[in-house]
Amino acid sequence: MASRIVKSPSVQATAKRQFAAQAVATTERELVKAEPLKVSTLSNGLTVASLENHSPVSTIGVVIKAGSRNETYETAGVSHALRVASGLSTKRNTSFAICKNVQQVGGAISCTQGREHTLYAVQTTRDVADVGIEFLTDSVSNSMYKPWEVSATLPRLKLELATRTPATQALEMLHQAAFRSGLGNGLYCPSHMVGSHSTASLSQFTAKHFTAGRAALLGVGISHSALTKYAELLKLESGSGPSNVATKFTAAELRQETPGGMAYVALGAQTAGAVNVAEAMSNLLLQRILGSGPSVKYGVGSGLLSAAAASAGGNAAASGICQMYSDAGLVGALVVSEASCAGKAVSAVVSALRSVSVTDEQVAGAKNRLLADVYSVMENPLEMVEDMGVQLLVSGDVMPVEKYPEIIKAISTADVQAAAKKLAGSKLAMASVGNLSSVPYLDAL
Repeated sequence: MASRIVKSPSVQATAKRQFAAQAVATTERELVKAEPLKVSTLSNGLTVASLENHSPVSTIGVVIKAGSRNETYETAGVSHALRVASGLSTKRNTSFAICKNVQQVGGAISCTQGREHTLYAVQTTRDVADVGIEFLTDSVSNSMYKPWEVSATLPRLKLELATRTPATQALEMLHQAAFRSGLGNGLYCPSHMVGSHSTASLSQFTAKHFTAGRAALLGVGISHSALTKYAELLKLESGSGPSNVATKFTAAELRQETPGGMAYVALGAQTAGAVNVAEAMSNLLLQRILGSGPSVKYGVGSGLLSAAAASAGGNAAASGICQMYSDAGLVGALVVSEASCAGKAVSAVVSALRSVSVTDEQVAGAKNRLLADVYSVMENPLEMVEDMGVQLLVSGDVMPVEKYPEIIKAISTADVQAAAKKLAGSKLAMASVGNLSSVPYLDAL
């Protein structure tokens, strides 16, 4: 009934007349332009970076150069325990007070991690950004990790372990096979370490790695002067903390048999880290030429590896992977296949990796896809803050969005072909999860 009334010619005519009359009365508004990216370093070593785009929502984050890479054998899984313990009681506020006050202003606090960083972030409307920042900095600086609260986080940690996809497990195992320790430490707590992280172990890890010289305060939708002022709320010890252990690649293999009719196989070769911008961009372009999933919803995968997997027969899919870190990286493939044809699919994908040859047309298409991916990340303030933080921790600076087209354009076909040639001649690490009845061992590929 309501839809019929709205569709009535008389109602539509009236609305049109009102809108037309209103259009005459509207005045011209001035468009407020975003301010350029600003980066500064405080006297205690804390880096502050902001991008004032005059958004109605302010996104503020504190990124710490600490992650699973910094774990030892005795502290394996402590970073995952910290991730699920974010927002617990501090010296100034209870966990209930943090949750209630942030919710009251319509905000949200989150914690995300990589192998080399931990990001605590808060999002609020810009008029109450001070409230969000107060509780964010308090959570980072003053967490107490009370024993009963840490114990209460175990169900969530177990849930995250139980809901990992086989593809995620394969990629985690690939890192373990390729790097063993350091970058080989998983983003998820080992099952045998669940419940072993005490208040003391959590506090010792944060005291050792959560220092001003290893941290950065980031903001999108907030002025640099305001963000610098709020930095006083972040109480971190000065210093740069311990340095990372050098990464060593090993062409090893890990296999995990699980019930079912599917096989998940990850393959990777060593490549340079993100510090080498030209080589990193070449590898990212190569990944898109190899294939990064279907370009059309419910469509088949695109790229060289997808075609190679399909040529083996049966139901199989493959895409390129490119995992970049500060001093090392992995470039290769992820294969998902029915168990009966997994062996043929994996062999075909490895053959494709060993014989990749790129053309100008493929590189041009990959550049467009990479640029679209970069812009998509920049549309999400949380992802933008994390990207800014990772860049600061790796290189000490942030690349403005305006420079990406120029840098991507500067990568030539010869550069991408050089990355492909390096991949073809490199040793591979391998990890397999699922029904591996037909999956060949690494030494047989």
